[in-house]
Amino acid sequence: MQIITQDLISGKRVLLRYDIDVALRDGRVGEEFKLKAGISTLTFCLQHAQIVTIIGHIGRPEGKVVDELKVEPIVEWFKAQGFVEDLGSGKLTILENLRFDPREEASDPEFAKELALKGDVYINEAFSAYRASASTTVLPTLMPHGAGLHFAEEVQKLTEVRENPKKPFVAIMGGAKVSDKLPVISALAKNADAVLVGGKLIAEIMHPSFGGRDQNVDLPKNVMVGKLNEDGFDIAEETVSAWKALINGARMIVWNGPLGKFEEEKYDATKKIIRLILDSGAEIIIGGGDSVAALNQSGLLPEAEQKAFVSVGGGAMLKFLADGTLPTIEALIDIDKPY
Repeated sequence: MQIITQDLISGKRVLLRYDIDVALRDGRVGEEFKLKAGISTLTFCLQHAQIVTIIGHIGRPEGKVVDELKVEPIVEWFKAQGFVEDLGSGKLTILENLRFDPREEASDPEFAKELALKGDVYINEAFSAYRASASTTVLPTLMPHGAGLHFAEEVQKLTEVRENPKKPFVAIMGGAKVSDKLPVISALAKNADAVLVGGKLIAEIMHPSFGGRDQNVDLPKNVMVGKLNEDGFDIAEETVSAWKALINGARMIVWNGPLGKFEEEKYDATKKIIRLILDSGAEIIIGGGDSVAALNQSGLLPEAEQKAFVSVGGGAMLKFLADGTLPTIEALIDIDKPY
């Protein structure tokens, strides 16, 4: 996989697939973590390219123009970060929400060709946008391409987790959708010393439709399913205590998904586990939008960014850990260079 270099983009028109899919509240950017993650690549492009055009999507407008999902708040955010001159001079342009055109999600080759006319080189810095689309999997096959700096770091960190994790290695899985996360839990269990399961996953695993603990659910022996508190909205204090020694002794920790209803202050198990993770001294990889939200709410995101690698992609991270690749990564691998 080619990673962005000066030689690749020097003097060229760059199409930068950026992760602009962030929460917008009252016409303003509500969560800026993913936008900040791509700044190093954007700055590099502006230093060496002739023109940079940011392309991306926001939300799910289903192929229609939705005023609340227009890119104007994103443009204002970039201005606030110091890119006023670049935007004013035309060196930096941000195209309107690609998903306003139904051909984007349909992976329409003609739409990809229209986008390709706007640049000479394609750079993907939207790791979380891993599903096939015109701008993520078709467009890079039409022109010289590369991965952005943070995108490449995501691949490198998650490949290490899959192939060569530091030991002891502890994975912590929370959130919901056990059907999506079970393959990831199974994949992690092959290399992890322990996989700790919390959040809504506990209730889903206990549910009779899944098998229930009393019916010998087929989970690897090193998967430890926590216990819920009395009202079922958080992991029990005894689970936090049981996991403490494992977290403290780990040399690598992967955490994806909150372990309880962190939005309410009385449910503080997720914050306690985060504190243990950040104090562990291990190499830490954190992923998932809800995980970032939990870090934000607890005031620990700045510390996490210092001590851990925080992935921009929850679903992308899980998909990569389960499969070892993503459609967007495959699109960046040169096979026969059709362009």
